[in-house]
Amino acid sequence: MRKYNKFLALVLCVSMALPFTGCSSSKDNKESTSSETKKDDDKEDGNKEEEYVREADVYKDLDFSKYVTTGDYASIQLSKKDIDNKTDEMVQTNIERTDSYKKDKKSKIKEGDTVNIFYVGKMDGKEFDGGSCTKENTPDGHNLKIGSGDFIEGFEDGLIGKTPGKTYDVKSKFPEGYKLNPDYAGKEAIFTVTVNYILDWPELSDNFVKSNFKDFDKDYKNTAKDYTQYIRDNVVKDMAWESVYTKSDIKEYPEDLLERVKTQYRTPIVYYLKQNGTDLKDYLEMQSMTEEDFEKNVETSAKSDLGKRLVFNAIAQKEGIGLDEDAYKEVLGSYLKEYAVEDQKELDKLFDEYFGTKSEDIINNEILYESVNNFLTGKVKETA
Repeated sequence: MRKYNKFLALVLCVSMALPFTGCSSSKDNKESTSSETKKDDDKEDGNKEEEYVREADVYKDLDFSKYVTTGDYASIQLSKKDIDNKTDEMVQTNIERTDSYKKDKKSKIKEGDTVNIFYVGKMDGKEFDGGSCTKENTPDGHNLKIGSGDFIEGFEDGLIGKTPGKTYDVKSKFPEGYKLNPDYAGKEAIFTVTVNYILDWPELSDNFVKSNFKDFDKDYKNTAKDYTQYIRDNVVKDMAWESVYTKSDIKEYPEDLLERVKTQYRTPIVYYLKQNGTDLKDYLEMQSMTEEDFEKNVETSAKSDLGKRLVFNAIAQKEGIGLDEDAYKEVLGSYLKEYAVEDQKELDKLFDEYFGTKSEDIINNEILYESVNNFLTGKVKETA
């Protein structure tokens, strides 16, 4: 999915712990077509659907300054050191996502290494539920980055200085406020850990880029230098936006827009549950969550999303930044290809089901968000 598409739907699904994916399949397309045919039949029977109001038509009559005070962006000061560090981190993260590593079985483990391990956890000499990763239940082992804080206190530090090919007993302690299982809170545990190997990642090179990130962006060459610059440019863009957004003040949320965004957050959840043979009511019961709690989560997520839209629309309105027709056609074409549909009408059928909105709204928001980010990036001053 494209950047704004993720921004719209996937953030919610993480917060709701639902593994929703917006990717379509031929099966989904057939179901969507069938559903839409039924809607057409309903229209013929006299059950007319409410006419859809474009988000752009809602926006054009709004004075965004009434709803948001934007952070100062006349000159956005960003630390060069912070930019470079984030760039290095992102490049390394992307390298590690390729799984292009060698198995180092000789070096000693140090902070920042990723190690492949098996482990068995015990409390008072007895194995406890959820505390083991063995060859029987996880044949490929578990990859753990030392220093990530993914494991409880003492576990990761206890592996520093150790070498692969050996088994160690590592003392650990569950935190006092351990929410995943309150019965474990504050208790000590011993993990018998077998270190299989350290993951040895390659350096970024021209060949690596051509093999793993080829044609990553049409405005950059397939070289290590250009790939690093591409990542850095996006880091600057993200940091610039974050700097302005965090200093902005949302005074009020337009009620009609908030309801639209809440619908866009509920829709993918309901769709996902339906595809898995259940409904929202049953899901909430399984999660021991009330409908009121669910709606509070939806509203919190929707306000976070709408807040971002209000900020970048306020900047666009103030600076006269509009939508670009050529950019619209380009993004639309990429969506048609991604979702394997012939035209925007078919795309809208899918988006109605997946996101509760039309493709035009998502595309326009994506383009404006990107245009505002580009504008803000031009205001950046890098400091020592």
